[in-house]
Amino acid sequence: MPPRFETARFHVESGPDSLFTRVRHILSEPVRLKAHGAHVTERLEQRGAPLETLVRFDPGNWELISAEVRTDTGKWVKSTWRVRAEERLWWVVVGLGNALVTVIDVDPQRRGMGEGIVTGGPLYAQVDAVNTELMRGM
Repeated sequence: MPPRFETARFHVESGPDSLFTRVRHILSEPVRLKAHGAHVTERLEQRGAPLETLVRFDPGNWELISAEVRTDTGKWVKSTWRVRAEERLWWVVVGLGNALVTVIDVDPQRRGMGEGIVTGGPLYAQVDAVNTELMRGM
């Protein structure tokens, strides 16, 4: 099934700052992530992921790596966080409603700055403006 909407990914090192401020605002408290659905349960099992550790989201101890937004609205839909669990580094993708989207066992050198990262242009400006305005309303 194709995605319902197109998304674009931004990296915390290249901004826009307003997006990452908003993500940190939305995910500012420790919560238990919801690990439901075939995709995430399959990935957890395939990768031997420590489920009980990875569902205990703690923004004070997890490092924000990237955020994805809807290209039509500029609003955040999921973010990737790095955390160490059981002697391994994991990227944990957190979606709307505190949903655990997927987990990836990563090399410590991996930074997430691949080709698909938006670093400028009209979409970057739109996302910055949308998230700046959303933060004003908080």
